[in-house]
Amino acid sequence: MALTASAGDSGDSQFETVPPGSYKAVCYRLIDAGTAEEEYQGETNKRHQLYIFWELPEMKTSDDRPMSIFAGYTLSLNERSNLFRDVCAWRNAPFTDEEKTDFDLTSLLGKGCKLNVVLNSNGNAKVASLNAMPTAFDEDEKLRNLPTHNEQEVFDLEEYVKEFSGESNEASKKMCDMVEDLPRFLQWRINGCDEAGKDQVPPCFELAAAMTKGQKKAPGTKKDDPKASDDFEDDIPF
Repeated sequence: MALTASAGDSGDSQFETVPPGSYKAVCYRLIDAGTAEEEYQGETNKRHQLYIFWELPEMKTSDDRPMSIFAGYTLSLNERSNLFRDVCAWRNAPFTDEEKTDFDLTSLLGKGCKLNVVLNSNGNAKVASLNAMPTAFDEDEKLRNLPTHNEQEVFDLEEYVKEFSGESNEASKKMCDMVEDLPRFLQWRINGCDEAGKDQVPPCFELAAAMTKGQKKAPGTKKDDPKASDDFEDDIPF
């Protein structure tokens, strides 16, 4: 399963608002959301996005499940990027030159940290900063995999697009099942949106290229998803 970053690369519980505060957290999901054109401060640029989901074992929902929260990052380990900053803080260690070239992001699954959560201008929970949690990583450099209530999973875009390029396989079909359970804004970013009454969104560049190759149409998104939220972020993370 391929999900790496380099310095050269540019359940309903997760939708209950996490109160502001500092929490123990464990990573349970990584989503490669692909490349799209985005406007920020008057400029339009192509950005490859990664979303990291954590569950908070000490914060429970109304039905006694751990609450969860996510953050979006540009998929880049450039030293000025938020991903570089947060993963360094998470591991409490700088990247080696070799890691900067090809860091395996899936190694973060099941790894613990401390998250500082605030509310954005829309009243939604937002990860403000991230810090190391003692014992989340073994000192002998063998990473400790902590258990989570949610299944630990990776949405691998590279495998997903094979379903549309004529290279369908077991892994691509698994990714098709997984995308159905993603929040709607991520479905839109990956698959595009053609729903009436919504802004039209093209598929991410990776999926568009695969559909051209395989001469297939965009898969679309689920309608009337009760877990969907159009208001998911007020900042553009870099």
